[in-house]
This record gives sequence, structure tokens and C-alpha cells, in this order.
Amino acid sequence: MEASWWKTLTRSVTGAVFQTTAPASAYIMKEEEPETLVEYLVRLVRGVVPVWEYAGRRNVSSSGTQDPYYVERIEIDTEVPTQGMDVENMEENTVDANTETFAAEPDSQGQPEETAAPGQDETAVAQDVFSPSVLGNVYPLAKLCDYDFLIRNFYVVSQITTITSSELNAKELLAKDMTMTLDSANPQILIYHSHYSEAFADSRPGVVEDTIVGVGEYLASILREQYGYSVYHDITPYDMMEGVIDRNEAYNYAADGIEAILAQYPSIEVIIDLHRDGVNEGVHLMTEVNGKPTAQIMFVNGISKTTLQGAISYLYNPYIQDNLAFSLMLQLKAEAYYPGFCRRIMINAYRYNMHYRPRSLLVEAGAQTNTLQEVKNAMEPLAVMLHKTLSGEE
Repeated sequence: MEASWWKTLTRSVTGAVFQTTAPASAYIMKEEEPETLVEYLVRLVRGVVPVWEYAGRRNVSSSGTQDPYYVERIEIDTEVPTQGMDVENMEENTVDANTETFAAEPDSQGQPEETAAPGQDETAVAQDVFSPSVLGNVYPLAKLCDYDFLIRNFYVVSQITTITSSELNAKELLAKDMTMTLDSANPQILIYHSHYSEAFADSRPGVVEDTIVGVGEYLASILREQYGYSVYHDITPYDMMEGVIDRNEAYNYAADGIEAILAQYPSIEVIIDLHRDGVNEGVHLMTEVNGKPTAQIMFVNGISKTTLQGAISYLYNPYIQDNLAFSLMLQLKAEAYYPGFCRRIMINAYRYNMHYRPRSLLVEAGAQTNTLQEVKNAMEPLAVMLHKTLSGEE
């Protein structure tokens, strides 16, 4: 058996090299770094890159090739304070698995360019945003049960992992009950940000409301005010260390925070880690929803498994199938009501702290090339999709 000191040394050396050569490690927990030089080399050769490298590239308004070694621009984030946003953490406040028809993927089309000027207030919700009509195509459940069709149209699978038809079985996933009984007296939804400091094209330096945190608060406010959910919005800066951005330990710090919150509020049933993506500067992830320029979103699923080593035992997640079901149900809602809004679901090898509840999501809302308003606009259809899925409403 390999000596523990040797294992520690090996992980330290390969981890350092890995993070130097692959900026993607910002999305990898410390415990998920390669343990051996061989694993490091395999990952590097097979194209270990951030989640956005594998994102569906359809419905992108601007042409451009996504750079697999894009280094996020963080200069606009460096002055983001750890405090300063007056957010009240708690206020008062699923797809019908048995239905036989679901939304089909629309044809790829170019989407309108942004029209919102930086700082322009367009957060007023259109009157019909909460009563959408079916705009996408629908088709029989049998179509979704075609594994090749499902993968080709709804997923992008990281090159370092593998998912089988038995693990991604639409009939079984859509048979799961993701609904919950509304309880406005106790927190049921947790929104947090592993990467608290992520900002946008027109974010003002040092203004936390202009980061993904402000977007999360807008989503929380819709869920509270429109639907009556009790939402706990955690604004802890998990990617900040002594005022400096440090994402090497962000998921580990977030795990500690989640555990503390769940211990205090065991009533929480839904956990959402809200991010913004990082893309090549020539890529603009945008569509139009209810006549407004809206950033596209992407769901990410970690399945705790690499092609090289199989199941990652130290990243055990008893809710992998539930997580997959939850994101697929939401994706199908988007395809029905907001075609072009969701990029394909990303499946990667890791866990992303999705092991605490069956209804766990990692959401990439827009990217650094989007305006703040475009990303805030995306929270409106996302809130509708969440409510329809959690309530079982068609």
C-alpha cells in the first residue's frame, strides 16, 4: 500500500502542476485533484477543461471558439467586499413524471444581440412571464427513452467521464417525484454561490449587487414574492481568502457552509449553487425571452466517476440519479416554454457538493461576456421552471 506521506506528496506536486497548466481546476475541489502523475497526464491529454468547454454551442448569438484554457478575468472582482449587501437570509415566504409528452429541442438559430445599456433597469417582470405558453415542440416519452437521441440533444459529457444508458434512463428519471409541499414558514430553498465573486461585463468594481450574488438575490425575491417559497440566500464569500480571490478551496469552504445551514434549517429541500460561466470573449450566451435580452443558462451534473478509475469512492453521492432527474425535468420545461434558453446539460466527473439533497442544482447563468441585466432577466424563466417542477404544475 502506498505510504500516506508519499500519496500526500504526489497529490501536492501533481495538483500544483495541474492547476498551473489547467485553469479549469477552479471548478475542481481540492480533494478532486489528480492523485498520480499518470492520472494528471491522462486528464491533460484528454482535455480536462472548465465546464464551459463542453457546453452546448447552439443558440449562441456571437460566433467564436471557446478557449479551453481561458483564464477568467478577475480584475473587476478584486475589490468585491465580503460584506455590504443588505440581504435578509430568510423571509416568509415538478415536471409531472407520468406525462407522455415532453418538449423537443428546437432548431438552432442565431439569437438577438444585447440591447440593454449598462446599468439600465429592466428588472420589471413582463406581465405574461409567469404564464408562459408552450412554444417548443413536444414528442412522446418513447423518444426520450432513445439514449442516443437523449445524449445528442440534451447533454454534453465531459471527456474524462462516461455515462451509460442505465444511468441516464429517461423513463426512470422522469418517474421520480421532484415535487414538494409548499411550506412558507420554514426555509425550503437554499441559494448559495461557491464562486461568490463572479461578475459580468458591466459590473461595477466593488459592488456586490453587480456580481452573481445580486443575481441570486433577484432569483430569491421572485421565488418568495411570486410563489411564496421561503428562501435562504447564503452570501458567504466562499472563494475569498482574506479579501483575495482564491477558488482552490471554494467548494470545500462551501461544503462547510452548507452543512451548517442544513443543520440549522433541516427543512431545506432544494439547493442551488448559482454561478456564471467563463467563455471566450467572442462568445455571447444570449437569447430572448418575453421580448427581453436574456442570458442562456446551463445545468451541470457531477456523477462522481471518471472513465479512468470508475466511481470515485471519496466523492460518494447517494443522489446522483435524483440530481440527474431534477436537471432533466427543468431542461424539458425550458424546451417547452423557453426554447433556446437552456444550453445542453453538462455532465462531468466530479461532485460539486450535490450530495446533500436529492434536488440539488449547479446552474451556470450566462458568462462574463453578458451584462448584469441579461443574467438577471434569466432568473425569471428559471423561477418559472423551478416552480413548475417543484409544484408539478404543467
